[in-house]
Amino acid sequence: MAFMVSNACRVLNACVGSHWEVIVVNDGSTDRTREITLELSRQEPRVRLVDHGHNMGFGSAVRTGIQNSRYPWVFYTDCDGQFDLDELVLLWERRSEADVVSGFRRRRRDPGMRLIYSLGWNLVTLMLFMRGFKDVDASFKLYRRSIFERVKPLSTSGTVDFEILTLARGMGYRVLQVPVSHYPRRAGTVSFETSRRGFFAFVRFGAIWELWVQLWAFRVRTWRGVR
Repeated sequence: MAFMVSNACRVLNACVGSHWEVIVVNDGSTDRTREITLELSRQEPRVRLVDHGHNMGFGSAVRTGIQNSRYPWVFYTDCDGQFDLDELVLLWERRSEADVVSGFRRRRRDPGMRLIYSLGWNLVTLMLFMRGFKDVDASFKLYRRSIFERVKPLSTSGTVDFEILTLARGMGYRVLQVPVSHYPRRAGTVSFETSRRGFFAFVRFGAIWELWVQLWAFRVRTWRGVR
């Protein structure tokens, strides 16, 4: 995590200039995220910690980061090292063309079982909404912050990525998808996996069920015209 935050600071200095911040959302982490972030913030005051205190879910962490942001553009990514932060410039250079610049993985470097999960998830979203995206849940996105005056995601799970993209597109905001690199995970684990043995993984069905429930709830809201 320290590597990712330090790298983010370096990239933002080169890409954006002096007006930036790095918000680390600690969603009940057990890997010293809070302590490491506080140490980094003493070295670089533009690094800020937002602490949930306990696990509230991936979607809640994304929403908290957005709500606590202070600049006109919001970029978010995971701290597991699967994306090259230097490629933020690919999104930043296209920001005048869109309100959401969403990275999609040109070649996914996930284990086989994870690819199967993702294929199923993409197919379900496509069938339910009759229109999809190239890569629903790639955690490499740049948002114009002002869209969140209208786009109000409710999901607390990984459904949040699809919810934001779908709401933004439905409200007439421009969504641009840009190919980015993807790498094997450097740290952490997939939230709904308990353990992995090569191709196979043992999953927490409760977490997967939560994804489906929240996706279906979102589908019902859009049918009713509730945004």
